[in-house]
Amino acid sequence: MRLSTLPFRRLWIAISILVLCIIGTVLFWRAHRPFYRLQGPNLVYWAWERPEDLRFLNPRKEAVAFLASSVELLPQDVKVYPRMQPLLLAPGTQLIAVVRVYSHSNAPASLDSAQMEETLKTVIASTGLPQVSGLQIDFDARSSERSFYSQILAELRHRLGPSYPISITALASWCIGDRWIHDLPINEAVPMLFSMGTEGPSIRQYLSSHSSFPEPLCRGSVGLSTDEWFSKQIHWQTRVYVFNAKAWIPASVKSVRSRLSGGF
Repeated sequence: MRLSTLPFRRLWIAISILVLCIIGTVLFWRAHRPFYRLQGPNLVYWAWERPEDLRFLNPRKEAVAFLASSVELLPQDVKVYPRMQPLLLAPGTQLIAVVRVYSHSNAPASLDSAQMEETLKTVIASTGLPQVSGLQIDFDARSSERSFYSQILAELRHRLGPSYPISITALASWCIGDRWIHDLPINEAVPMLFSMGTEGPSIRQYLSSHSSFPEPLCRGSVGLSTDEWFSKQIHWQTRVYVFNAKAWIPASVKSVRSRLSGGF
């Protein structure tokens, strides 16, 4: 009787070991899969074009992404608007330069080589500003502008090198069904969960039943706004960028910290 059960026992042990190995492999993969986000504190405050005194932030836990310049693409021209307002920071605060690029639907830009070179020149100049350690581009590119935008990002990666941190803001739809950003040479895409317009209800419905975006580039960070807060729980590894329509003050920062305290 003992001899007859021995092969079955060995088979059961072998199957158990195999199952444990599979479980271990899955857990290891989940723990070590790429997590697309810039390195640094989990909480980042967007500082737009206005005087900002952010010396009260905690540099160990909070960073700043400031509007360095804006690029307006016109039918036959490019206009560049550098930041004109002061920005005060605590020593050691991580600083990300944001360049806003925009055009007008009623006056399409030419998107020629001259516009591309002027845009590249402006973006690269922002990376040389004092204390800047990373770059973010804010461009809600229309379908007709995506090739232009992709070429800009490819050239930026070439000129800045493989290790320079490059971030972009992204419409939430780019992270779900319209995943044209998948192969862009960037470190993160920040899905903007505010001012979503007519797409807002469908985006919120999707996120109510899914833990993350299908596009990997969008899984490591998220963009929120103080006046349109997204109530979904934030993963503790997620880098959260927060926009405020007004200048940041200690009270508004305290409110953000309180809202996110359960998500880190």
